Amino acid sequence: MTVAWLSAKLPTPLCPLHSLTGLPCPTCGMTRGLGCLFRGNLEAAFLFNPLGMMLFLGAAFYILYAAIVVIGRLPRLRWKQIPATTAFRLRIGAVILIATNWAYLILRERSL
Repeated sequence: MTVAWLSAKLPTPLCPLHSLTGLPCPTCGMTRGLGCLFRGNLEAAFLFNPLGMMLFLGAAFYILYAAIVVIGRLPRLRWKQIPATTAFRLRIGAVILIATNWAYLILRERSL
């Protein structure tokens, strides 16, 4: 959807949270970042939303891995059962990453 929108060179939609409060949401800058990423400007893409670009690149690598496994008929990597404490720590880490990214977006917005 985003690729088609950017390819058609349509104006980027306004963020409702930013319009109402003046604060960027945790995903603000992802559309502009993807546009930069598709044009090959990695630095600008990561400056718009670092966590969003890492997630997008991670998803792209996962799709590449999945295609190689399916085409090559290779065995998939399997996760063993994750202990409850490890799962809890991973969730806390994800919340910290999102909060840190959001703080970065707010500080970047105020410095512009």
